[in-house]
Amino acid sequence: MSAVILASGSPSRYATLTTAGITPQVIVSHVDEAAVQDQHPTASVAELAGVLAEAKGRDVLGRITARNAGLLAGAPDRPRVLIAADSILELDGQPVGKPHTPERTREVWQQMGGRTAHLHTGHFLARLDPTGDGWQVAGTRAQTASTTIHTAALSDAEIDAYIATAEPFEVAGALTIDGFGGAFVTGIEGDHHNVIGLSLPLARTLVGELGLAWHELWDVSADAAAHTGDDALGAG
Repeated sequence: MSAVILASGSPSRYATLTTAGITPQVIVSHVDEAAVQDQHPTASVAELAGVLAEAKGRDVLGRITARNAGLLAGAPDRPRVLIAADSILELDGQPVGKPHTPERTREVWQQMGGRTAHLHTGHFLARLDPTGDGWQVAGTRAQTASTTIHTAALSDAEIDAYIATAEPFEVAGALTIDGFGGAFVTGIEGDHHNVIGLSLPLARTLVGELGLAWHELWDVSADAAAHTGDDALGAG
């Protein structure tokens, strides 16, 4: 049983948490991102990332607290932490979302290559306490982290090759540093985890504000953490 619910289907966010010792239960939100953005036409790119993260988190919270049968794995025996996030790249003051297509990916890289962009990731966290027959929200925290990214100027051949991998189609700003795209990032100012989609230092801070310790979310007990190999206990 995991102590963390990840309100995102992002493989990168999942991998970031598992590498950090946390295996979350994934519950993907049903939020219409385009509709949420339309409701906030004057929001800055950073504000929009925060709005989307909170919308996704509250969608999943609503489904959990409605006591949908089997939504959370395991019995309610300890607090859980819900983590929702949304990332948007900002270039020239404008949001650059997931390109989805080869054509749009090419346009983004022709505009972005050799320049500086900013990756904003909105974070929304909630503490869920067991009530005996369900869950109640004991607190929420929200904050957006921003990282400055310096990119290389790509040749047409490099853009073609990157497009051929299909990697950039479903990532914010057609860019990721934990794959083929890592070679195209010449420098980062800020938390590199944030570029992948989840700032671990910020998440730790927000978890602390919710009255829990980050290490309590690890998939090892206090005793097992002092050992290695077969002594480590994995959470289900």
